[in-house]
Amino acid sequence: MAKNKGNFLSKWNNFSVTKLAKFSAIVPAVILVVAIIVIVALGASSGNFSNAVGIGIDFEGGTIINVTLGQDAVDNYDSHSSAIKSTIESFGVEVSYVQLQQANNAEKNAITFRYKNISSDDNAINDLNEQIRTAVDEMYPEMPGNVAYESIGATAANDLLSKAGIALAVSVALILVYIIIRFTLMSAFAAIIALLHDVVMMFALTVICRVQINSSYVAAMITIIAYSINNTIIIFDRCREYMKPLKGMSDIDYCGIGDMAVRDTMTRSLYTTFTTMVIVALLAILGSDTIREFCVPIILGLIAGLFSSVMLAVPLWAAMSKSFDKTKAKHANKEGVTYEKKAADPYDNEDHEYRPVAETKKISGQKAKANTVYKYTKKNTTFKKKK
Repeated sequence: MAKNKGNFLSKWNNFSVTKLAKFSAIVPAVILVVAIIVIVALGASSGNFSNAVGIGIDFEGGTIINVTLGQDAVDNYDSHSSAIKSTIESFGVEVSYVQLQQANNAEKNAITFRYKNISSDDNAINDLNEQIRTAVDEMYPEMPGNVAYESIGATAANDLLSKAGIALAVSVALILVYIIIRFTLMSAFAAIIALLHDVVMMFALTVICRVQINSSYVAAMITIIAYSINNTIIIFDRCREYMKPLKGMSDIDYCGIGDMAVRDTMTRSLYTTFTTMVIVALLAILGSDTIREFCVPIILGLIAGLFSSVMLAVPLWAAMSKSFDKTKAKHANKEGVTYEKKAADPYDNEDHEYRPVAETKKISGQKAKANTVYKYTKKNTTFKKKK
């Protein structure tokens, strides 16, 4: 048993995310392709690609109708929902969402219907909604006033969509500035690419799982961005600790440093994500539909964020840092010039800054002797000879 345990630990100690970089890039690509297939298939069959994506009325404009039926809404949900849906759709709209809303008080149990507006004129929308409300209310004469609706116009939906985009852009920009100040430019680029991965994967997973995209979804996305960048920063902070003794050195093993940083923080990343996911999952199971619309995208985002922080951010950082060092060294070799002392011309008055050269020359039968170094001084613009 002890031998097997040791083998397992040795394999874990040799775990390398940089060696799995190609596999890590394939996983999100496959998920994205599946999401595109789902959108194309559902959009082609229904003729409405916004419904295929799952865009809610918050971003396209629409109406929510609540029909309060008490305990009967639970006992005869199928018959009531079917009859009310038929009545609503008789006015030329298409119901895209039907959900039972259970309250603590059984008398307030209701069935919710959502449909998108068929006109951009707010007055026409209000008139149509009033007609629908009256028709549904007449279905239950014994419960007058049990129908209520809330409408979101196209202007309000566009305004909400633009503000959501601005909120996401500002969040990403501030994170980029913070990481550049706290870490390095390459760390910032790697972190932003990982965040973009989280956004795209969260969107793809919500499309595959048929989760509605509304204002709660935007709040969930901003939450995931903040949570994911926290995991990434923890790993980059460990990378920075390993990099401190190597500052100014060349041929740094960024892949090895990144692998050590991931191994050191793996337990922390797994535990924090798992404990958070347990609480969010319980809220999604036990909470109301509104809470569920927020929690389900959070769960999908936690999975995407954990994957990007551990499997993508470090390989990206290592690859970009290595490429940046090569580019910097190539530029230095191209611009830098090494000057050697000539016997006939011991001094040079040109105002250039030269790199000191101290090489060791081996002579047969003698001890190695350092070559003469000529160091530039700004005081008298000459080279002083130093032994």
